[in-house]
Amino acid sequence: MIEATLKKTLYSIVALFLLVGALGFAFQQEIVAAAEWLALHVGFLGMALVVLIADTFILPFPPDSLLVVINRSAMAEQWALYVLGIGALSAWAGIQGYFIGRWIEHIPALHRTCARFREEHGPMLRRYGFWWVVFGATTPLPFSVTTWTAGMLQVPLWQIALACLFRIPRFFVYYGIIHAGLGLFS
Repeated sequence: MIEATLKKTLYSIVALFLLVGALGFAFQQEIVAAAEWLALHVGFLGMALVVLIADTFILPFPPDSLLVVINRSAMAEQWALYVLGIGALSAWAGIQGYFIGRWIEHIPALHRTCARFREEHGPMLRRYGFWWVVFGATTPLPFSVTTWTAGMLQVPLWQIALACLFRIPRFFVYYGIIHAGLGLFS
């Protein structure tokens, strides 16, 4: 199971790099215009709120896409500060997700509804614990599902908090991939 997940992760990262590069080439002016508009009208605080919500709950919106906004707007001048802020908020969102998982365990209807999370991620969390959460924090796996499940399984909070800190370097790596991908084709 872990080998298949690692392969899927590697393929996802390569696909992300190629997709961002191709989109950057095909829609360079549109991406720059959209990024500048979002940076101007939504700003960092609005983007931070989106990251907090997206990584706390299960949304179909990847917070990594906001790295494109940072890369293609005036925010690029201080990109490291913005990426650090988004990474820190994402880590905090993981801790919130952990507490959501703990809460879910006490509400029978939600407990039954979220049983799929426990079935899918539970065996890996029980076996690898901290390292499975690190894996969830650093890969395209749904981070909120990983932290919710860790909360449901009552993995020690200190392990989750420490593992969530891996979101910060992840955002730096993904920013680098996005920057290289957009730069490669532009």
